[in-house]
Amino acid sequence: MNDLHAPPRELDPVLDVARLQEIADLDLFAPEVNGILSDLAREASSRLGLPLGMVNIVLDEAQFIAAHFGVAGWIAEAQGTPVEWAFCRFAVRDRTDFIVEDALVHERVKDNPLVTEDGLRCYAGIPLITSRGHALGSFCVAGTEARSFEESEMQTLRALAAEAIRRIESRREPS
Repeated sequence: MNDLHAPPRELDPVLDVARLQEIADLDLFAPEVNGILSDLAREASSRLGLPLGMVNIVLDEAQFIAAHFGVAGWIAEAQGTPVEWAFCRFAVRDRTDFIVEDALVHERVKDNPLVTEDGLRCYAGIPLITSRGHALGSFCVAGTEARSFEESEMQTLRALAAEAIRRIESRREPS
């Protein structure tokens, strides 16, 4: 699937070497990361009344699910998706909240296999931006029914995303 909304490869923030190095430096693939973040994913799912809550790290070729609540099936087994399928890549590229109220009609994702094959219909993601200015991925919720997101819900997600970043950066080796 071609990403018609991607910047030219040499300008794509998803491919930024410094961003990818920060992900590696923070050791976000360590097994304990799920333990320090999964309660936040569960809380987001519960507070917004959606079946899925996730902390996703956007790599150059894949999206890695660092922590989640409600993810099952092949995505849970693979611990992620190809980067071309990742809604979270838009939060990383644009460095702003990415909201999809109805994926069936949203121009950026309507042809995405997560929509057409897996039934994803709504999504709200907050970019996880470190103190060094790198967008690691997204703190997000998703569901199988179209819905809108109230500003109060987005504020809840932003607060939980800020706590996720605080916990992630607390793992940083002192320099």
